[in-house]
Amino acid sequence: MSDITASVRPKSPRIRPFDAALALYRLLRDPQDTRQVFRLTDALRGKSGVAPYQRFRASPVGARAIAEQRHLLTALSDHAALSRLPEGSVGREYLAFMQEQGLSAEGLVTISGDALDSLNNREDGAKLFARRLRDMHDLCHIITGYGRDELGEVCVLAFSYPQQKIRSFAVIAALGALRTTQMLRRAGLPREGAIAAVREAYRHGKSAAWLPGEDLEALLTEDLIEARRRLGIAPPTRYDALMRRIRAATGRDVSTLSELVTTQH
Repeated sequence: MSDITASVRPKSPRIRPFDAALALYRLLRDPQDTRQVFRLTDALRGKSGVAPYQRFRASPVGARAIAEQRHLLTALSDHAALSRLPEGSVGREYLAFMQEQGLSAEGLVTISGDALDSLNNREDGAKLFARRLRDMHDLCHIITGYGRDELGEVCVLAFSYPQQKIRSFAVIAALGALRTTQMLRRAGLPREGAIAAVREAYRHGKSAAWLPGEDLEALLTEDLIEARRRLGIAPPTRYDALMRRIRAATGRDVSTLSELVTTQH
């Protein structure tokens, strides 16, 4: 048995079905309760994180990040450095996105709360990797081109599932696709294509380069269009097409589909 396997596998927590069901129930009642995403992820984690962590630890970027105890959060929180990056760079687009949405990189740390407590008995590298996955979520919106509306969030998770193998992402993506379709139907808005958009996101995540193994700090300095080309990330064609149809039907940009359901009735 390798040193990696020996140091990680015995410490993997068990799946907690009751906690998972409770978190999913609360999330379905309030899709904006992001804390439940982290709780669902933790409850379904089991041994699913072992293989991705082994891959990360064996990669040049991962080995260097662990040795240096480099945290992605540090780079994402440095707004002064991000603002000095060229126009059109990943970092500048990320900063604009976060400011426009009123978000901060530290926000996910607060929201995740005690949901990462099961990682406390793991080695430092495994905890660093888990936090890196957490902190790259909003960056994934920029790299993939999906918005923060409900369908955009679901598509980011669908893209991320084949990349990170986090079970909760598959569960939320599947249920989220159905719920989004129902919300659009209730609002009398175009709904054809919502499920296709989520499926496309999954395919894009499966065919793209493995983002957790990328030097994400260096990626911030790259031109966004060139970065997408290099990483093999295709444009979100089906998602964009559906959003255009919704904008045409409502005459405005979509921030949250739940607001549209309310205003259309």
